[in-house]
Amino acid sequence: MPATQGKIIPIAVANAAAADSALGAHEREAVEHAIAVHARRPGPLIELLHAVQDMLGHVPEAAVPRIADALNLSRAEVHGVISYYPHFRTTPAGRHVLQVCRAEACQSRGADALLAHAGQALGCGSSGHGHGHGHGHGTSADGAVTLEPVYCLGLCASSPAVMLDGQPHAHVSANDLDALIAQCRQPGPAGEPVAQPAHAGAGAGAGAGAGAGAGAGAGAGAGPGVRVYVPRDAAALAVGADAVAGALQRECAARGLQVQIVRNGSRGLLWLETLVEVETPEGRVAYGPVTADAVPGLLDAGMLQGGGHALCHGLTEAIAYLARQERLTFARVGVIDPLNLADYAAHGGWQGLERAARMEPAAIVQEVLDSGLRGRGGAAFPAGIKWKTVAAAAGPQKYIACNADEGDSGTFADRLLMEGDPYTLIEGMAIAGLAVGATQGLVYVRSEYPHAIATLREAIARAEAAGWLGRDVAGSGRAFHMEVRKGAGSYVCGEETAMLESIEGRRGIVRAKPPLPAIEGLWGRPTVINNVITLATVPLILARGAAFYQGFGMGRSRGTLPFQLAGNIARGGLVEKAFGLSLRELVEDFGGGTATGRTVKAVQVGGPLGSYVAPADWDAPLDYEAYAAKGNVVGHGGIVVHDDTADMAQLARYAMEFCAIESCGKCTPCRIGSTRGVEVIDRIVRAGTDPAAHASQVALLESLCDTMQHGSMCAMGGMTPYPVRSALTHYPQDFGIESTTAAAAA
Repeated sequence: MPATQGKIIPIAVANAAAADSALGAHEREAVEHAIAVHARRPGPLIELLHAVQDMLGHVPEAAVPRIADALNLSRAEVHGVISYYPHFRTTPAGRHVLQVCRAEACQSRGADALLAHAGQALGCGSSGHGHGHGHGHGTSADGAVTLEPVYCLGLCASSPAVMLDGQPHAHVSANDLDALIAQCRQPGPAGEPVAQPAHAGAGAGAGAGAGAGAGAGAGAGAGPGVRVYVPRDAAALAVGADAVAGALQRECAARGLQVQIVRNGSRGLLWLETLVEVETPEGRVAYGPVTADAVPGLLDAGMLQGGGHALCHGLTEAIAYLARQERLTFARVGVIDPLNLADYAAHGGWQGLERAARMEPAAIVQEVLDSGLRGRGGAAFPAGIKWKTVAAAAGPQKYIACNADEGDSGTFADRLLMEGDPYTLIEGMAIAGLAVGATQGLVYVRSEYPHAIATLREAIARAEAAGWLGRDVAGSGRAFHMEVRKGAGSYVCGEETAMLESIEGRRGIVRAKPPLPAIEGLWGRPTVINNVITLATVPLILARGAAFYQGFGMGRSRGTLPFQLAGNIARGGLVEKAFGLSLRELVEDFGGGTATGRTVKAVQVGGPLGSYVAPADWDAPLDYEAYAAKGNVVGHGGIVVHDDTADMAQLARYAMEFCAIESCGKCTPCRIGSTRGVEVIDRIVRAGTDPAAHASQVALLESLCDTMQHGSMCAMGGMTPYPVRSALTHYPQDFGIESTTAAAAA
């Protein structure tokens, strides 16, 4: 008689047992390991699913009952999370996974054509996955490559960009892509690294400063252990920085030259990556864009002494792009070794936290209030008011949640800082914890940023070991712990309440407000939610004082903002400046116009939900209130440039399409309105020269935009009309109409 005969077996146990038997031994071992590591953590589901997929390449459907049983969830809840997030897959991928970015910045440099080329080269169809990410999905017939579209890799100044097995590649041409695919098809185990293709994608201005030397230091002997800086930032890795560092190490060893290679962050001069810097008595001398093949010639020219070369730009700090900036939050990025605690301290690190540890919590909050610091994530809400609210809230547990889900096309400042100066963020979060009485901090980082996640996790471990985090923060007698939570590919999780849902292990569905997160946030507790740049600015304010920070900016927009120049731009990168400069100054003076050399046609500010700023307003000062008065947004400071070949009707259509793809689905104006918006824009374009047809469809689109703007629960649906309306208003000819006024009159 079977042992189970005559016994009542719970259905959940029976289902889990049946599913467990459907798993192979390796799959079962991976699932059980993930459960053992993550099941006891708060909100464990998404982290557990990541662990399973990291080991197996997918989350087997047969694992769902076992995971549900281990976490005391229903199978529907587990399946709902897997199917909601584009990052997760339930069937095995190919030996390699190729992700092609199709966000606006990459579109401006031909991303859609690149994705189509990839699909043709691989013979991939559109299998679909998750909530609308089916465009371009599929696996090649030989099982070599799975193709997936993504909506921003944070390489917006180096577009078009792709990610292959977690490794970034920038300035990718069709030929580059063919070379990558050919390597993927060579025999080898799944996930084996693929070499960086050799290409010239360093961008415009490669010869700027040609022949410049370091002045008096040129020609001097290169002493033992010359310090050479080679960035480890993802944008530098995407153009071969690892290969450059390796070539330098090998070539110097072969020549008997002693060098100390430091893997710093990026200076933000991304058109010059890989930007190699050499320490000389006069300061660092910059060379770029450097490829591995250029290393022997650079050494022949005396690079280690700061010697002149076509790729030499002279002293780094004297490069006009950098010298004209006001680097406050980004003062250390590109200067220090990101994970070196001593280097961080030597450049002013921990001074803000040390001061905060000696202050009363209310005094810390007041310092932030007095500084005028506003949220840099886009909403521009005064940071000190959030802190004051949470500090006053009662409760045994409070949280600091850092929103590092930087999904806006054209933005990469969060990534640049997390990879180049992670201790600044850690210090800022610890100060926030001391100010409001929180003992736990969580950083929610998007899955498209694997290098930032790895850097931040290592930095947290080192900071805790050194006493800057843990049970006794900086000798304050107060505790603060930190951890990183990894997102899973949902854009809407950049909305603060959707992010909280995701951290708690659920689908990223927007919550109704009130209650505000400051009152009832993570796990129902009072929670400060700030973005990376906001929190990373706090140490400076505590170290230098509120008045110092107030000295920058204009009106109510105090301090600086790291503007990010992206898309079709000659000199893409990061520009930290005080509020008050103009868009034209950024795009033309810093950015040098378009990379193609054509006329600038359109500039989108504030990410995919930002408007296309009217050309007449390109000379207006960048300021939160001034921009809002014109119906524009500053947002996170992302600026995407398009030349005169851009089709603004297609970009407006993409805005609606993107909203339909990324909507959490909770509210009808966003979920249905965006789908109808795509259809209406298509009808406007197809209307030809019929003025009556144009008039009716334009009126319908305006009505639809009103409904979305005023009826949506969050900015996803509420702000999608911004790029649509601005494109229609400023570029009506691209829609086949003379003007929106004429269409309305008809």
